[in-house]
Amino acid sequence: MKTNRFLLAALLPLLALGGVAAAQDVPLDLEIGYRFTDVSGNEEMFRNQVNEQEGFQIRSLSFGLGDIRGTNAIDNFRLDIADLGTGPHGMLRLQAGRTGYWKLNASYRRTEHYSNYPTIANPFLEQGVLDSQHRFDRKRDSVDLDLEILPGKAVRPLVGFSYSKYSGPGLDTYAVGQDEFVLTSDLDDKETEFRVGLAFDAGPVSGQVLQGWRQYRGKQTLALSPGAGAGNSPGTILGVPVSLSSLTRTGNTDVDTPVTSAVVTGKLGTAVRLTGTYVRADAEGEDDQSENLSGSLVSYEILRSFKTLAETTASTSEALYWRGGIRADLHLAKGFDVTAGYHRRSRELDGYSLVNDLWGQTTTFSGFDPRDVTTILESRTRMQRVEDIWDVRASFKLAGPFSIRAGYTENSADITVVNDASEVVVPGNQGGSFDRKVRTFDAGLLFKHSGLTLGVDYVTQSADNAVVRTDFLDRDRLRLRGSYELAKWLRIGATAETIDSENDDPGYEYDGTWETYAGDVEVSPLKWLRFRFGAGLFEGDTTIPYRVPQTFATATSAYTESGKSWEGGLTLDFKPVVLDALLRSFENEGSFQYDLVRARVRAQVDFSKALGLAAEWDLDDYTEEGRSYGSAMDYKANRYGLYLRIHP
Repeated sequence: MKTNRFLLAALLPLLALGGVAAAQDVPLDLEIGYRFTDVSGNEEMFRNQVNEQEGFQIRSLSFGLGDIRGTNAIDNFRLDIADLGTGPHGMLRLQAGRTGYWKLNASYRRTEHYSNYPTIANPFLEQGVLDSQHRFDRKRDSVDLDLEILPGKAVRPLVGFSYSKYSGPGLDTYAVGQDEFVLTSDLDDKETEFRVGLAFDAGPVSGQVLQGWRQYRGKQTLALSPGAGAGNSPGTILGVPVSLSSLTRTGNTDVDTPVTSAVVTGKLGTAVRLTGTYVRADAEGEDDQSENLSGSLVSYEILRSFKTLAETTASTSEALYWRGGIRADLHLAKGFDVTAGYHRRSRELDGYSLVNDLWGQTTTFSGFDPRDVTTILESRTRMQRVEDIWDVRASFKLAGPFSIRAGYTENSADITVVNDASEVVVPGNQGGSFDRKVRTFDAGLLFKHSGLTLGVDYVTQSADNAVVRTDFLDRDRLRLRGSYELAKWLRIGATAETIDSENDDPGYEYDGTWETYAGDVEVSPLKWLRFRFGAGLFEGDTTIPYRVPQTFATATSAYTESGKSWEGGLTLDFKPVVLDALLRSFENEGSFQYDLVRARVRAQVDFSKALGLAAEWDLDDYTEEGRSYGSAMDYKANRYGLYLRIHP
């Protein structure tokens, strides 16, 4: 509702802006209107995948003035807006300034994140309960401002500001007292950054230096969801009926981070360019958590049942991240270029945490000793990761239609984790030192002649060690592509790609393959007619062994994808009437079987050079197959839009 009120308030000035633009014949392209939605079936899945809602929408706006007379403060202005209102993504960008004095770049972005998959991590799925215990509906608003003073001068002061807010409700689960309970979650995260610096251009040497101060403030509040006191496993444990009557948990996180960045570029004649970069971020954070709960619960930690628990957690951390490098770009001869570089990245994390628990109204499993129990846990953890990366690449255009390229990259990573018995930062007894070196070789060949383009790209990677179980030891990627423009009205294209990743070490035995094949054709036999069609096949297969928690036996986790897709489009351009139609189909017969059909039709008519109307229809038809819950996840969504177009 707030968004709709904002757009309604913006509608009149935007229409007035259109009138002014039409009168003065200035560059303007505005499309504003209303979108209607009609969803049948599972609206939650529709929001997961599309999340376009009903309401007023600024589809697009481009407005610019290159010469603003009558003012000495500003002489150029441009405003761009895209999809503000009813979609999951929206953007506003503003550029303004006065030549030689100042230049401003400002932007606003809005992103909506909605997640509610009733079939994932749902302990009651087999009972037919399609109500996810893990979902959220949150929004991120971001603003960026960058001001350059004296643009075009040898030395230019820079000032910047960024603000981001991420907030919204959600649901999550919490394990306590030998059961799992559903909690409501309210998140409110804010991040602010101020930055100042200088840009300079001294002949062959140019660059910029920035100093920023970043501040993060996060707050999360959790509470027992209404009706969730029985938990996911109602019943008794050691004769104690487990339930939760109340829970409140609040967490506050404060992180302050000074950020320094610098880039310098120097040219040696016309053949050599050197670029050095450096970034350093030194974060200090504090996190405070408090929790109070009551109920009838069991703890194997204190070997008792208990009625109340009060917990406080105080944590501090220091995280240092920096990266630096140098790159040389060499133009050795006509059509022959070489680039080489070296970079180092380092990340260090030091953490300390103190946890204080007070278990109230305790009773031993034998029914005695109703005294409160206090536990104190102190933990320190340190982690460091250092990466050295160097690469060299060359490209050469041979005589005739051929050109080739080749490159080599080596990434060496050293990881050290020092943790105590409590393992707050890195759980699961992961202490130790690890190293991993990945070598990458890539090459490509391109042929272009008389409308025919053929290309082949090949990448091979090898590693000497695996740190996590999904790390590859060998991976190969081969891609073939081609296109042929037989005439101005006919073009065909095709691609084929294979990827193979594996780690055959005992205990890892990870294997993954992926194949895609696609082709397309575009035909424009008449000036007012254009037709396009494309189709593709894809095959995916990954396997990795794992331990069954209940029996510790070895089993294999396998995931497959086997699908096909196609799309067809038609454009009829009978000015002032233009019609666009598109139909897409996706089908997957692998481990996760589904069908998705999408259609889009747009018709627009211009009543004059400055005024027009557009109408749209979008269809999303989603079905899942081979599921125990049948068609509960299926939906069909129709969206209709009517938009006013102003384009003098």
